[in-house]
Amino acid sequence: MDAGGDLFPMYQGVLVCGGAVVFAPAAGAAVPAASCTVTPGPNDTYVVITGEGFTGPRKLNDGESTVDLAIGPDGTFRVQRFQKNVDYTVLAVNEDQNFIFVNCKKVGSAATPKPQNPQNTPPVQPGSRRDIAQGREAGTQAGAAAAKKSCETKPVADKSGQQHSDAYWQAWTQAANRAFNRVCNGR
Repeated sequence: MDAGGDLFPMYQGVLVCGGAVVFAPAAGAAVPAASCTVTPGPNDTYVVITGEGFTGPRKLNDGESTVDLAIGPDGTFRVQRFQKNVDYTVLAVNEDQNFIFVNCKKVGSAATPKPQNPQNTPPVQPGSRRDIAQGREAGTQAGAAAAKKSCETKPVADKSGQQHSDAYWQAWTQAANRAFNRVCNGR
């Protein structure tokens, strides 16, 4: 018997191991790579599993169950699943298929928090804790700045052009006076 020369021209190397014959592809016989990816859906409630470079029939395994995959004539598939936090594997049905199993790679994450855009933050509700906190912060800065200029004149809120709630201005005045007194009495 020929060791892979004429009988199997596509294979150059043959290895016989305990009755099993293992073929090594020839250098010129390129086998396209199969790949599989898992991508989160837009609102992270499901995943989309896609693959390419496969020959049918194939099955998709999620560690608990195995389902048939519909492989298209171009070697691709696309499946949507609600099990998000599992590892998916594409399995060959027949032993003679290339790529007996292919682990799917996770790509991207819809759950990744995006940096907040200040223009997309909800408006501050008048009288809310956030409104009062902003008044307190602005008053503290204004009081300290006024004290650095002169301890003779207490800070006065400039309400022209800025529309804030009474709670904001009350918090601003208290914080400004406190910061002013802390700086001036500390001299």
